[in-house]
Amino acid sequence: MKILILEALLRRLPVGHPSRGTIEGELIKRKAGFKGERSLDYYMRQLPFNGHYIFQDLRLPLSNNAFFQIDSLLLSNRYFIIYDAKHHSGTLTFEEQQMLRTYENLQEAFPNPIVQVENQQYHLESLIRNHFNITLPNTSFVVVTNPSTIIRFDPTYEHVASQKVIRPTVIRQKSELFWREQTNPLLSDYDFQQLSRLLLKLDTPLITDVLGEFNVSKNDIVPGILCEICSTFSMKRHNGAWVCVNCGHSDRRAHIQALIDYFLLVEKTITNRQLRQYLRIPSISIASKLLTSLNLPYKGAYKNRVYILSLEKLEKCL
Repeated sequence: MKILILEALLRRLPVGHPSRGTIEGELIKRKAGFKGERSLDYYMRQLPFNGHYIFQDLRLPLSNNAFFQIDSLLLSNRYFIIYDAKHHSGTLTFEEQQMLRTYENLQEAFPNPIVQVENQQYHLESLIRNHFNITLPNTSFVVVTNPSTIIRFDPTYEHVASQKVIRPTVIRQKSELFWREQTNPLLSDYDFQQLSRLLLKLDTPLITDVLGEFNVSKNDIVPGILCEICSTFSMKRHNGAWVCVNCGHSDRRAHIQALIDYFLLVEKTITNRQLRQYLRIPSISIASKLLTSLNLPYKGAYKNRVYILSLEKLEKCL
């Protein structure tokens, strides 16, 4: 979701906006992380185990109003395994206190991801024990998903790190090795289902104010219809279509992408008046036809009607 918001923000921010460079950098980082998670998902789906569930992007509560987050979790009634994806480029050197990344002659320090994923193990183990009064055996791996990344270990830490840092291609072997060591079911089928439902119930996706994070005002958002050919906000309504007065490109559905941007950046609801202001169209009847054609749920009647936007419904209309 944050990637979608950042992409919409870059579409609708003025070129000279002072936050644009920071947003572009954040989008690059987020896309790299998402690519790593997708790579991890691909190999997770190949695990030949029955009686397991795979959970992705869990954000679970701690007792002090804080949260811990898990990229991917393999759960059975005998054990669990946590996998944390890293998609950094360059050379990664794992030390006990930190991870160093060297890329294009620049070196950065990051928290040790092995310690981070072991903390996730600890918190999930505690959560399960508190609710079911059992301790599930568990392990974890840091999965370096970028195939061009070079992995190195500090000699004093290699005996630990070499067992915990893996490539996606060995997920099956590492998982199966641990799986074969755990032979005793510790959860009944009923409790296993209850645990799975509990994790889904406790999952609390992080909702962030992206505009506030990058010091962007809603007034900074450029209204109008963006032409996908010449990237200008110069499309006008003509004979049932949107026509770019700059390059002549015509598109009957260009308003849908604009509404997706509105949903991501401005509000989750919209009125006829707000649509006219946002799309720069003077006609109340055309705005009403556009909204009616999308079959959106609404509240109120006639001129007081408020339409409820849905990302899923809008994307289906593209």
